[in-house]
Amino acid sequence: MQTIVYRIQEDQNGRWTLWTGDLPVSGGLRLGPAIKLARMLARERNDDDARIELVSCGHTIAIDRC
Repeated sequence: MQTIVYRIQEDQNGRWTLWTGDLPVSGGLRLGPAIKLARMLARERNDDDARIELVSCGHTIAIDRC
């Protein structure tokens, strides 16, 4: 099974876009709602291998799924 990565990436306006692979799921979000949406999608898939990553200023940070 392939690991799904939900990536939350900051844009130049200080807002956040949630990506899965090369596809944007939702954009123009504040950080809190972006993390909540990523967690909800990871739980909905019921995939233990799903990862959530926060990408800002060239750094990547892993986010807990709970």
